[in-house]
Amino acid sequence: MRIEGAWGAVRWMGLCLAGAVLAGSAAEGQDAPAGLAGHWGGDLALPGGGALEMVFLVERDGDGWKGTADTPAQAVFGTPLAIEAGDREDTFRLAVPATGGAFVAELAAGGDELHGHWEQRGARLALRCERRPLPRGVDEAASARLRGTWEGVLEIGPVELRIVLELEREEDGRLGGHMVSPDQSPLEIPITRVDALPGDQVRICVGSVFVTFSVALDESERQLSGTYRQGGRSLDVTLARVEEPTVVRRPQEPTAPFPYGSEQVRFENAAGGVHLAGTLTIPEGEGPFPAVLLISGSGAQDRDETIFQHKPFWVIADHLSRRGIAVLRVDDRGMGESTAGSDPAAATTEDFVGDALAGVGFLASREEIAGDRIGLVGHSEGGVIAPLAAVRSEQVAFIVLLAGPGVRGDELLLLQVEALGRAEGLPPDELERSLATQRTLFEILLDATLTEPERVAAARATLEASPDLSEGEQGEGEVEAALAQMASPWVRWFVRHDPAPVLERVRCPLLAVNGTLDLQVPSAENLAAIEAALVRGAHTDYEVRAFEGLNHLFQHCATGQVKEYGKIEETFALDVLELLAGWIEERFVTDG
Repeated sequence: MRIEGAWGAVRWMGLCLAGAVLAGSAAEGQDAPAGLAGHWGGDLALPGGGALEMVFLVERDGDGWKGTADTPAQAVFGTPLAIEAGDREDTFRLAVPATGGAFVAELAAGGDELHGHWEQRGARLALRCERRPLPRGVDEAASARLRGTWEGVLEIGPVELRIVLELEREEDGRLGGHMVSPDQSPLEIPITRVDALPGDQVRICVGSVFVTFSVALDESERQLSGTYRQGGRSLDVTLARVEEPTVVRRPQEPTAPFPYGSEQVRFENAAGGVHLAGTLTIPEGEGPFPAVLLISGSGAQDRDETIFQHKPFWVIADHLSRRGIAVLRVDDRGMGESTAGSDPAAATTEDFVGDALAGVGFLASREEIAGDRIGLVGHSEGGVIAPLAAVRSEQVAFIVLLAGPGVRGDELLLLQVEALGRAEGLPPDELERSLATQRTLFEILLDATLTEPERVAAARATLEASPDLSEGEQGEGEVEAALAQMASPWVRWFVRHDPAPVLERVRCPLLAVNGTLDLQVPSAENLAAIEAALVRGAHTDYEVRAFEGLNHLFQHCATGQVKEYGKIEETFALDVLELLAGWIEERFVTDG
């Protein structure tokens, strides 16, 4: 579901205040308490020379500690810490779960220094921090003016995303609350710190997702204006005070009473080390019933595949279960009630295939489910996962690809960038520059002859030569964000994967559906590639259908642009729901 085609300096992807002033409960310059609690700063010695400033703010939390970490040069502030005592007195481990890094240190110099090393991805780098005066916090008068509900819109290339901030007084008296991006997920993400900045600005840190808002309140106290930063991207933002967040109409969202049973379930992918949670809907009457496991698109999704306050997987489950088909929809790793595993950053589509097969095994263990009639319905990246699972397990009786890719990952991403750019009205020369840059980056990523340092150097040079790169710190952030994406195991797997050879080996019945206005998985090229692979594999039971005027979410639309998704009331086209139900019924629903 994520917009895939993006390398920071290019049009689509798309923070730095050195010596940051941090929020604390003490006045600026006050002596810090003894022990680990306090304000620490120092330089991380980087390989090959140079240094990176790191800042830690630690306070007591009952018998333990809590705190946040900053890397000001990267404009990352308020990242939550997990702090543990070491084996010896005055030794500690300050871990940053969001990055997988940790500062292993001991108190020295009479308690005014922390000496140790930084561990991350196999590296071990020297780090020494000195105690600093505790910073000035946001005072009570300013906190009172800021408390309330704030809502605005971020324009990120072809996407418009609403943002809601809920600022409230916490038990310790400081300003806290949470952020919601309702167009992406209903998840309330905690505000990890609010910092006082010069000029009556405050920095609101949502550190677990590397987001900061550097904003100031206007004279009317009805508007916050300033800058939003995340992952190398910096955007102007304006948030208005509201009584309640905007409510959107979603008329297809199912409502009770339901003519089927619904059960909250849990199962395990033991090999992957994850516990998965979801909802199983079971038709009324005598079983066993055919069943479907829904598989979401890329990016962490909840069990309803919630996006722009649409819940397409709930709509699909409701429709199918009313037609005699059981449906299991599951929170992705790290979402909802599912665990993330030991190394979330290393997970690739291959790992998600294991999750899907664990779901099939769970369904087969249920007496209400016909073990020989279990199918997979995959949307977007889920349409890559479903064929991989089908060729590995005879338990998979059928698969449905909803906007599933048929071409190799790098080709798909280039098609996506081109389609989105044309729809947005980019000048042809600018679009071609963007495509040329991305082609070069993919060639670098796919070149097996390059060492990793050579790959990074070549990619950096390509990005820095792009005329579309922003100037100054913004451009530096874009380059670093793009390099981080290129280092992602998920990205590296995806751009190399060609679905066609897998589809050639599929033997179970297959339905592939796409919308003609899908700009993320363009239908003509991908459906043609899917059908060609099935023909080469001499498949005998398949259907390939293009639906006129539908977008990537299978909504009737005008242009297919991502900015339309949240404005359309329809969640999922009824004619596609009817095709899906009828196709499964014809093959797998019996009269008893």
